[in-house]
Amino acid sequence: MNFIKEYILPALAILLVAAILMFGYQFLADASWAEGIRASAASTPPEVGPAPTNIILIGLPFAITSAVLKRTQKQK
Repeated sequence: MNFIKEYILPALAILLVAAILMFGYQFLADASWAEGIRASAASTPPEVGPAPTNIILIGLPFAITSAVLKRTQKQK
């Protein structure tokens, strides 16, 4: 029972939330305003310039993952 509570239930909860998000995003992608955005993006030429070097793109996910790992390791 402990195995189910620690591993199976959290995995099922994550899968359920992911499935809900995927279905929600699918409905948003079929909306009429999304078609307008895709049409305007296709007609606008992409800007050519230097690649973004913003460290927050790498640092923020690392900080979140690190905080979650520290919190879960302290609880054991």
